[in-house]
Amino acid sequence: MSSTEVANYAKKVLALDPKIRFAGKIVNGELVSTARKDGVIPLLDKDLAALAHHQVSVKAMMDKMFTDKLGNTDWIVESKGKVKLLTIFQKDGILILSTEPTSDHHAIIEKIKTL
Repeated sequence: MSSTEVANYAKKVLALDPKIRFAGKIVNGELVSTARKDGVIPLLDKDLAALAHHQVSVKAMMDKMFTDKLGNTDWIVESKGKVKLLTIFQKDGILILSTEPTSDHHAIIEKIKTL
């Protein structure tokens, strides 16, 4: 992906489903593209959000330890009271999403595969 495509990628993902609150792309541990749904108030302040993004990168790195025995991880979903957090492993990085807790994460993931 070119730098322009990376910059617009999160916006394209956000447009796929009305229950997506936030989309971000992490490449080499760095958050390179983000988009937030209009009118959505973040649940985390700036510092906690940065820590959450770092946590995703650390989890992804740790997950690689199991790849030889278990195979590649395609995606991870964390279901919390106020939000679902989706981590989608891609060839060029990690896509992170927060969605409404009632979202159909399977449908969202299938839509992302079409991009």
